[in-house]
Amino acid sequence: MAAGIERDIREIKLKVSRMASLALDMTNKALDGLFDENKALLDWVIEKDREVDEIDNEIDEDVITVCALKHPEASDLRFIVASLKINVAIERVADNAVNIAEWAQKIINKPKIVDYSDIKQMKKLAVFMFENALEAFFDGDTQKSKQVIKLDDDVDLLELAIMKKLIKLSYLNSANIKSALRLTFVARALERIADQATNIAELATFVATGEVVKHKRIKE
Repeated sequence: MAAGIERDIREIKLKVSRMASLALDMTNKALDGLFDENKALLDWVIEKDREVDEIDNEIDEDVITVCALKHPEASDLRFIVASLKINVAIERVADNAVNIAEWAQKIINKPKIVDYSDIKQMKKLAVFMFENALEAFFDGDTQKSKQVIKLDDDVDLLELAIMKKLIKLSYLNSANIKSALRLTFVARALERIADQATNIAELATFVATGEVVKHKRIKE
C-alpha cells in the first residue's frame, strides 16, 4: 500500500470511528433519557445530529478525493467503497436515535403505561449488534459479522412482542393510545438501528473477503 493512500485510509477510519462512537452515544442517551425521564439527555441527542452530519459530509469528500486522485486497487478500493456505505448506515443510526429522543420527549410527560423491560432488552441487542458490526468492520472479523446478522431476527421478534403488548393496552383503555403509538415508534426506530448494524456486518464481510452477502442469510 502506498504511503499516501495508507495515510488517507487511516484518516477515513478515524472519522468513521468518531462518527460511529457519536451515533452509539446518541442511541444510548436517547433510550436512557426515555427510561430515566431525563429531558437534558434527550435534548443533547437532538443537538448532536448536526455534528454527525458534518462528519458524514467530511467522509464523503475524503472518499471522493481518494478515489479521484489515488486510484486505489483491490482491498483498498473495497474498504473505501464500504466506508462510504457504512457512513450512510451510521448516519441513519444517528437519525433513528434522534427520532427516539423526539418521541421520548412526548412520552416522559405522560403517565407510564407499561414497564420498559422489553424495550430495554431490544436496546441491549441493537446496541450490541451495532458495536460488534463496527468491530467486525475494523478488525475484518467475519465470524463476528455472522453473529450480528443472526441476531437481527431476535430484534424483529422483540419488536413484534412490544407491538402486540401495546395494541392490547390500547384496546383495553383508549387513553393509552397516544403513548402506545409513540412507544411503537421507539421500537421501530430500534429495529431500524439493528437493520443498519446488519448492513454494516454484511459490508464488513465484503471488505474482509470480497464476498457480497447483502440480502443473504449466513448459515453455518
